[in-house]
Amino acid sequence: SARVSSGPWLSLSYWIIQYDPADEPKEYIHRVGRTARAGRGGRALLFLLPEELGFLRYLRQAKIPLTEYSFPQNKVSNVQAQLEKLIEKNYYLNKSARDAYKSYLCAYATHSMKDCFNVRNLNLEQVARSFGFPVAPRVDLKFSEAAKSGNPTGGARHKKPTWNSTSTTNVGKGDR
Repeated sequence: SARVSSGPWLSLSYWIIQYDPADEPKEYIHRVGRTARAGRGGRALLFLLPEELGFLRYLRQAKIPLTEYSFPQNKVSNVQAQLEKLIEKNYYLNKSARDAYKSYLCAYATHSMKDCFNVRNLNLEQVARSFGFPVAPRVDLKFSEAAKSGNPTGGARHKKPTWNSTSTTNVGKGDR
């Protein structure tokens, strides 16, 4: 809501952490600009899948300064088993996780930049695991016939990505 997005607490934000990429570079710039309010500098951290890295090309074209990072797998804590156990045992968390999983897929399917964010390229098992499910819940995204016949949003196929790429953006005074 407008009230939440312009709340006074945003003037204290220094980092914006994004797991879901913006629909276009202009929206990304707006999100990141929230960290540079009231004359302060700020930063953003954007997590991307390997097949989403094409989005960085659009950010560079928009003259957004970027620094790319990769996280070695041996430096990342593995909490998957604990997450899955928690989601399995708590009915309300399980229901919330299912709703969130479906919402994530539906939002991803409507992304306008299909060359970078194509739901057909998502590894549904990996996405489901990120929501705490050992097996992907069944989700009917209800694609139109046009989507099934060649539009890149139709259907999701299983492709095994590695989940270790991120990008950060530094925003200073006047950069928003």
